[in-house]
Amino acid sequence: MIAIHTNVPYPMLLQRIDFAIRNRIHPEIYFSAEDLDTCQEKDLKHLAEGLQKNGLEITLHGPFMDLSPGGVDRKIKEVTSDRLLRTIELARFFKPAIIVFHAGYETRKFDGNVKLWLDSSLQTWMPLVEEAERLGVILAIENVFEEAPDSLSMLLSGIDSPHFRFCFDTGHHHVFSKSPLLTWLEALGQFLCEVHLHDNHRQMDEHLPVGEGDFDFDQFFNLLSRFGLHPIYTIEPHQEAHLWRGLQAVKRYINSS
Repeated sequence: MIAIHTNVPYPMLLQRIDFAIRNRIHPEIYFSAEDLDTCQEKDLKHLAEGLQKNGLEITLHGPFMDLSPGGVDRKIKEVTSDRLLRTIELARFFKPAIIVFHAGYETRKFDGNVKLWLDSSLQTWMPLVEEAERLGVILAIENVFEEAPDSLSMLLSGIDSPHFRFCFDTGHHHVFSKSPLLTWLEALGQFLCEVHLHDNHRQMDEHLPVGEGDFDFDQFFNLLSRFGLHPIYTIEPHQEAHLWRGLQAVKRYINSS
């Protein structure tokens, strides 16, 4: 049976570990910057051991607010690299299959200067990918505000490592992308290792369960099948009621494929 992962904040999971184990929740644990600063080793060990002992698969999601891996301000990049590295170091506790990060390219923010962002990004990610290789974990960069796959394709090709892959987010694509699904999967399917599955009505990033907005999930899952792609499936509910509806909706697609 294919495990469906659920994005859950670290403090919530720490408080509700028994709930996660009882309901077989395979977590994608989100660590904010504050979580990285305040988490205690004993709690990390307790959580990791509880999940692993009960056979739950684990992925991680790093912080992203205020961070700029491809920025031009040296001080901000130093903080960014430190946050990303601190997240990667959590792999020694959780042994995650994948750690998801945001790449941070925005057309307006960089005035369309992809090369400026790319050169800076390569400097940031290369040593982080080397550390990921040492720890045996995959880093996956996620689309957010990218309007097309080109910038991420250049970054992934520039690093060219099996430990540096792509996480496709359906909700972000639906709101922010100007390029169709086929274009994204043609460009980045070879790098795909995870998908974030949530829905919206193309006005804002609502994080609705699959099928409760108007993203074309039929086309999406058909394309995954067509390209022979088998990523990790992760839902990102922002309400507990959405958790159960989201899991059931994704199971219907996976079981019918």
